[in-house]
Amino acid sequence: MGQVNVVNLSGAGGSKYITAAGPHTGDFYAIQFVADSVITAMTGNMEGSADLVTDAVTFTKGDVIYGSFSSLTFSAASQAILYKR
Repeated sequence: MGQVNVVNLSGAGGSKYITAAGPHTGDFYAIQFVADSVITAMTGNMEGSADLVTDAVTFTKGDVIYGSFSSLTFSAASQAILYKR
Protein backbone atom coordinates (compact mmCIF):
# COMPACT_ATOMS: atom_id res chain seq x y z
CA MET A 1 0.00 0.00 0.00
CA GLY A 2 2.84 2.43 0.78
CA GLN A 3 4.23 1.94 -2.71
CA VAL A 4 0.93 3.11 -4.23
CA ASN A 5 1.05 6.28 -2.13
CA VAL A 6 4.59 7.05 -3.31
CA VAL A 7 3.47 6.69 -6.93
CA ASN A 8 0.43 8.90 -6.35
CA LEU A 9 2.54 11.58 -4.67
CA SER A 10 5.07 11.49 -7.50
CA GLY A 11 2.77 13.03 -10.07
CA ALA A 12 1.05 9.82 -11.19
CA GLY A 13 -2.29 11.64 -10.94
CA GLY A 14 -1.14 14.13 -13.55
CA SER A 15 -0.52 17.83 -13.38
CA LYS A 16 -1.82 21.13 -14.69
CA TYR A 17 0.43 23.91 -16.01
CA ILE A 18 -1.13 27.30 -15.35
CA THR A 19 -0.31 30.71 -16.81
CA ALA A 20 -3.64 32.44 -16.11
CA ALA A 21 -5.07 33.80 -12.87
CA GLY A 22 -7.84 31.23 -12.46
CA PRO A 23 -9.47 30.03 -10.31
CA HIS A 24 -8.01 26.58 -10.90
CA THR A 25 -9.99 23.79 -9.27
CA GLY A 26 -9.18 20.15 -8.64
CA ASP A 27 -7.61 17.88 -6.04
CA PHE A 28 -4.02 19.14 -5.85
CA TYR A 29 -1.28 18.11 -3.39
CA ALA A 30 1.62 20.32 -4.53
CA ILE A 31 2.28 23.63 -6.24
CA GLN A 32 5.62 24.11 -8.03
CA PHE A 33 6.29 27.66 -9.14
CA VAL A 34 8.03 28.07 -12.50
CA ALA A 35 8.07 31.87 -12.32
CA ASP A 36 7.82 34.37 -9.48
CA SER A 37 4.17 34.08 -8.44
CA VAL A 38 1.59 35.33 -5.95
CA ILE A 39 -1.42 33.32 -4.74
CA THR A 40 -4.44 35.63 -4.47
CA ALA A 41 -6.97 33.04 -3.21
CA MET A 42 -6.60 29.54 -1.82
CA THR A 43 -8.94 26.83 -0.55
CA GLY A 44 -7.21 23.98 1.24
CA ASN A 45 -5.81 22.66 4.50
CA MET A 46 -2.85 25.02 4.85
CA GLU A 47 -2.79 26.79 8.22
CA GLY A 48 -2.12 30.50 7.80
CA SER A 49 -3.18 30.57 4.15
CA ALA A 50 -5.33 33.65 4.75
CA ASP A 51 -2.23 35.55 5.92
CA LEU A 52 -0.25 34.26 2.94
CA VAL A 53 -2.91 35.69 0.60
CA THR A 54 -3.37 38.96 2.54
CA ASP A 55 0.39 39.56 2.72
CA ALA A 56 0.74 38.89 -1.05
CA VAL A 57 3.71 36.58 -0.45
CA THR A 58 5.81 36.13 -3.59
CA PHE A 59 6.95 32.57 -4.27
CA THR A 60 10.08 32.43 -6.39
CA LYS A 61 10.82 30.16 -9.32
CA GLY A 62 11.55 26.67 -8.01
CA ASP A 63 9.59 26.98 -4.75
CA VAL A 64 7.22 24.10 -3.94
CA ILE A 65 4.48 24.01 -1.32
CA TYR A 66 2.61 20.87 -0.27
CA GLY A 67 -0.87 20.40 1.14
CA SER A 68 -4.36 19.59 0.02
CA PHE A 69 -5.75 22.29 -2.27
CA SER A 70 -9.11 22.36 -4.06
CA SER A 71 -9.03 25.88 -5.53
CA LEU A 72 -6.18 28.27 -6.32
CA THR A 73 -6.13 31.71 -7.89
CA PHE A 74 -2.92 33.51 -8.83
CA SER A 75 -1.82 36.99 -9.87
CA ALA A 76 -1.83 37.60 -13.62
CA ALA A 77 1.90 37.01 -14.25
CA SER A 78 2.09 33.79 -12.22
CA GLN A 79 3.15 30.43 -13.64
CA ALA A 80 2.99 27.13 -11.78
CA ILE A 81 2.52 23.39 -12.10
CA LEU A 82 -0.33 22.03 -9.97
CA TYR A 83 0.13 18.35 -9.11
CA LYS A 84 -3.05 16.25 -8.95
CA ARG A 85 -3.68 13.36 -6.57
